[in-house]
Amino acid sequence: MFMLSSGQRDLVRDKGTILGRALIGLMFVVSGIGMLTNPGMSADYFMAVGIPFAGLVVWLVIALKIVAGGAIVIGKRVGAAAAGLIVFTALATLLGHLNPFDMNGVLKNLAVIGGLLYLMAYGPGGTNTHKLADVSAE
Repeated sequence: MFMLSSGQRDLVRDKGTILGRALIGLMFVVSGIGMLTNPGMSADYFMAVGIPFAGLVVWLVIALKIVAGGAIVIGKRVGAAAAGLIVFTALATLLGHLNPFDMNGVLKNLAVIGGLLYLMAYGPGGTNTHKLADVSAE
């Protein structure tokens, strides 16, 4: 069985949490930039699943993904950014993966929500991550 020493655990808590946070944020930034390259295609999909004002909503989603994802990447306002992305990801799961049911998409989104909840609870990571962060001070 693989066990980390105390020093290795501290390293993962310090550097691993920062890397994990950056990777979660990067997923949203890259997705938002991808939508930016062809917003009409995304708006058409939004209309197909019944989202009203799809042409406007697509721009709000792009902005949320890039701004909130970027904030998570750089470690600023992580709690607020994670909260916005939790709401978005939950809605995307309900609207985009339940009819027809997409088990992989639902499970992936639930895992992403779990990671975002962790960010809300423990803050941006780094030194002393093992102590509960005061994310209200962000």
